[in-house]
Amino acid sequence: MTKTIALAAGAVALLAPLGAVAPTAAAAATTGAPEVAWAANNVRVAGDSAFVTAKYRCAPETEMTHLWVSVKQGGADLEGEGSGGRAQSWYDTNVTTGGEYEIPVTCDGSWQHQTVEVRRYDGKALLERGPAYVQFCLYTLTGEEFLSATDNSWAKVKTA
Repeated sequence: MTKTIALAAGAVALLAPLGAVAPTAAAAATTGAPEVAWAANNVRVAGDSAFVTAKYRCAPETEMTHLWVSVKQGGADLEGEGSGGRAQSWYDTNVTTGGEYEIPVTCDGSWQHQTVEVRRYDGKALLERGPAYVQFCLYTLTGEEFLSATDNSWAKVKTA
């Protein structure tokens, strides 16, 4: 099982920037694939922290999950590879967790609403009210299947 989790963790690292496509509802029903219904227009900023609320679901037989959330603002091509480096403002869960723990995710087959804290990278500007590019990416391991779902979309940042 350790090799499987290591393989899945490596796949997460490789696939996160690619913005994997969310499966259809029919695919999720037959494969246990996770789904992200929405994350857009649910970003609140309070200084060095921002909070992204999304709606997702994943199968109860899920053995491992990884949730990564990112909010970027300002700069060129925020939807492209390496956009965090180009963004004027960049907040994400890697700063929040420090890589030491996973963000808890409920996988019981029902739709969940979850608010996730993201934090600002050092040297990046504070998020401001207005448009930002949001990535809400959920990766799961069920048996030998590594599955993913994302909502990569533009959202309006609201200030607290």
